[in-house]
Amino acid sequence: MSQPLENITVAITEHRYTKEFAKLFERLGAKLHICPLMEERPVENRGELQEFVRRITSGSLDMMVFLTGVGARLLLAEAESMGSKPDVLAALQKMTIVARGPKPVTALHQAGIKVDITPKVPTSAGIIETLGAIDLRGKRVGVQLYGVPNPELCSALVSQGADIQTVQVYNYGSASDRTAINALVEKLLEREIDVIPFTSAFQAHFLFEAATGLGNALALTNCLNSGSVVASIGEVTTRALGEHGVVPKILPKEPKMASLVSAVAEFYEKKKS
Repeated sequence: MSQPLENITVAITEHRYTKEFAKLFERLGAKLHICPLMEERPVENRGELQEFVRRITSGSLDMMVFLTGVGARLLLAEAESMGSKPDVLAALQKMTIVARGPKPVTALHQAGIKVDITPKVPTSAGIIETLGAIDLRGKRVGVQLYGVPNPELCSALVSQGADIQTVQVYNYGSASDRTAINALVEKLLEREIDVIPFTSAFQAHFLFEAATGLGNALALTNCLNSGSVVASIGEVTTRALGEHGVVPKILPKEPKMASLVSAVAEFYEKKKS
């Protein structure tokens, strides 16, 4: 009996869980083209991060908003390097903890930190809607940013009367060299990639940045809509693809890699039937 993804070439653009993601597809018979697109890099200016850690331990925050799992882990790792992790954990237990989605929830639970609020929709807009029902006047709110600012969320919290303190714990950078990323773009344009899964918004932005540099951004959009099958995890990733004119054909029910792989397999099984 043939496997669901036999003779299907899948591009793996995920960085942190490249091997795990690749194995899930390999078990279903897929061929792989591996080219991680972006990675999180701890900020070089650790002084601001360390000052934020001290702000947490001083008890000067009432609420803490965690937007990403890797951000939560890096913040706690910095606290540990300062010898302040027990104090940070104790301080966080006294605050109202908000986590945007399952990844920060998992990271916090693994550290023994209770999560008080999670939005129904795991996006910044979801947090805004959820916290919109809470009186934030005079509340001191810490916000863990990811690789870019988040003016939408910050402005919404300020408009509710919150005193916000933000901390950026990492930036984004290329996980593969430019030659490898350009080669991925070319393979997509040549229709040599059957499936390309996106697990984060910035993977989409990085890929189209490379395509723009090659003068092929529009051609890539056309290819991803009519050639390669695009799979997307989560509303934020899907929205990012939409900014580049791409409409994913596969959207897993759960924002997890295993669910995405299963959805890809089901997509091709239906095509065979």
